[in-house]
Amino acid sequence: MFETVALAEPEEPAGDWTFTPDWPVLMAEGLGPTGEALNVLSGCDPAGLSEAARTSALSQLAGIDAHLGAVRARFTNAVAGPKRDEPHEDWGAHEVAVSSRCSVYAADRQIEFARALAGRLSKTFDAMEAGRINYPQALALFEAVAPLEDEVAWQIEENMLRYAWRQDLTKFKICLRRWVAREDPNFSERSKEARKDIAVVHTPLDDGTGELYIRGPLEQTTAIDLALTAYAKTAKPTLGGTAEGRKLAGLVQWAENYLTAPDAPRRHGRASTVTMTIDAPTMLGLTKHPAEIPGVGMIPGDAVLEVLAEGSPIRRLIIDEHDGHLLDYGTKTYVVPPPLADHLIALHQSAAAPHSNVPAAVADMDHNQPHDQKGKTSPENVTPLDRRWHRAKTHAGWTYVKNQDGTVDWTSPTGQTHRVDPHDYRLGP
Repeated sequence: MFETVALAEPEEPAGDWTFTPDWPVLMAEGLGPTGEALNVLSGCDPAGLSEAARTSALSQLAGIDAHLGAVRARFTNAVAGPKRDEPHEDWGAHEVAVSSRCSVYAADRQIEFARALAGRLSKTFDAMEAGRINYPQALALFEAVAPLEDEVAWQIEENMLRYAWRQDLTKFKICLRRWVAREDPNFSERSKEARKDIAVVHTPLDDGTGELYIRGPLEQTTAIDLALTAYAKTAKPTLGGTAEGRKLAGLVQWAENYLTAPDAPRRHGRASTVTMTIDAPTMLGLTKHPAEIPGVGMIPGDAVLEVLAEGSPIRRLIIDEHDGHLLDYGTKTYVVPPPLADHLIALHQSAAAPHSNVPAAVADMDHNQPHDQKGKTSPENVTPLDRRWHRAKTHAGWTYVKNQDGTVDWTSPTGQTHRVDPHDYRLGP
């Protein structure tokens, strides 16, 4: 489906403005949404253009962005291959993840999208190359028609491509939902199945807050809302504040009661805890540096001091002042878990695999040299890996070397390399 088209040189526009500073923008417009047009516009100084030329260039860049999305899909498909390596494994995702600097799960999505554009959604690929549909629109279309039969998907694709070029993403998605409901003969049945697609997602934000997203059957989400509303009303005399704040307090109380219960689940011998790091000067009241929930986000230092005032335990961590990596860990004032796992979790915070965001606390503890081959259970030989990367090392030819400073150097079967650093506990180098 992919072809190379030889582009003719654009005809020189007629008129007195031919040699004005706006000429490169007009020339780029003649080239269409291509790499050549991008090169031309990259050399333009917006300050020297007319207002009309600036807006024209911005419009052209939107089309070029869509074209580059198609090019990226083509290369993604080439790296990952036309189909999965195994029914339940796609080793190409690891190569794409390292090349694209994303998690292997994000790479899965890129690959599925690229394969669809090379197959059943080839008209969408052509529209992206021509700048008539942008990447977010094409991705929304792909996700909406993914569970549908080819004939239904093609009909929806044809209807959506007709007007995509003049719709913003919100209007595009509204229109897409309508066409799916109209064209899919199994829409009602799929709606019933959708009630089983439950999601509870925590998203850290950049201002010291986070969001919880919950999706599930309507009667269950309604019951949760009623319970939280009732709790907020009952707790008003003791907690005060807003109703929303009291609802959150109810959820926090449930979480704390569950995690501190004697029969609470454990992993690597550790109880589930929220770890917050703060520097000594802030803890002593000499400065007011922000604190951190490692691997999650930043919070005000005052928040940690409030938790400490309520009696939470303190664990001492010693870090290297040059690179922020963990050098040692203290156990005297901490409820002692298996010390090696505790050290490795504190050292890495996230699984020590390329672009992995899986917490080290729930990762597999991998012996690089297998234990049954005289591999030591030591900080030098044991590394927390998430399950996907653990399997890639075991079954797909990926290897890693753990260096003395705690960094981990990965090598792919094709020779691609990537270094994973331990967690940096400083606010910034």
